[in-house]
Amino acid sequence: MLISFIIPTYNAIKTLERTVASILDQQMETDYEVLLVDDGSTDKTLALAQKLAHDHPKVKCFTAGHGVSHARNIGLAHAKGTYITFIDADDHYLPKTLPQVVTKLKQTDSDLTIFSFEHGQTPVILNLAGLDHEQSLALMLSKPTNYLTAWGKFFKRSLLVKHQLYFDEELTMAEDSDFVIRYLLACETIISSNLVIYHYTIDTPSATRTFDETKTARYLTALAKLKPLIAKSSEPLTTSFYKYILIQLNIIAVRTIYPKNNPETSQEKKRRLNRVLQDPVISEALQKISLKDCLTPHLLPGLFLKLHWRALAIALFKLRSQQNYNKENSSK
Repeated sequence: MLISFIIPTYNAIKTLERTVASILDQQMETDYEVLLVDDGSTDKTLALAQKLAHDHPKVKCFTAGHGVSHARNIGLAHAKGTYITFIDADDHYLPKTLPQVVTKLKQTDSDLTIFSFEHGQTPVILNLAGLDHEQSLALMLSKPTNYLTAWGKFFKRSLLVKHQLYFDEELTMAEDSDFVIRYLLACETIISSNLVIYHYTIDTPSATRTFDETKTARYLTALAKLKPLIAKSSEPLTTSFYKYILIQLNIIAVRTIYPKNNPETSQEKKRRLNRVLQDPVISEALQKISLKDCLTPHLLPGLFLKLHWRALAIALFKLRSQQNYNKENSSK
């Protein structure tokens, strides 16, 4: 069994060596390859990636330059592994965990194997035990922040090839979720493990945490592309997709309309929010999801909007934006 570790890199000079070492330093009883794909770094990341490839026979270096999805697709095109997994260049694997991953993969032979992770210093335990395929997909849709990242998962390359599954390079927001959902719809078996193997770094600038007025439209584009795939699904799956949409609405509002660094006036922000709420995908989700299904903390804005309590929804968006700002700047 060969495992392909795909690492897209962009200006990761400070962290890349640690990320690669977190793979190379573990004694795995299987063959593997580490594919570094540089996405047009403007620092010395490419030179470091090339040095790592020169010094370690299991490491290979490629170049891209058209975004993280393109970089991952370059990795997919060159990968030879039975299983493929993705790692961000500022994250790393925890010591002595990858040999346990290999054992799990050999024992289960699942189409998708999902491992738990730590968010900063906080463990996030993922649990799909006892759920069938549709129930697993429904849970993952309703908790996208935990379950729909590209990293922390081991995909079967044979399924990716069979269904011609790649990252949609037209998407620059929610591209992870789009890829994982498409894979989930194509695969048959999904298992999770409470083994925490992956460290997700929270003190590195992220595309989702910087203000850009075009992000709103890019999120909506991602939702519009996914909707036809779920449209004819069962009622539980459709309901979970509505939850997914409303979670994305929360992200859109908190990250692209009400972030602390948005210079727009209150009226301009309200107009932007109105346009989002009038989007067909968003408005349908708000109309069709039940009030009962909105009775969870992360769906409270949707509940307020369904009840036409827009001022309360906006207040909550602002509160969550402030909380994010405080959290992201607490260590500075």
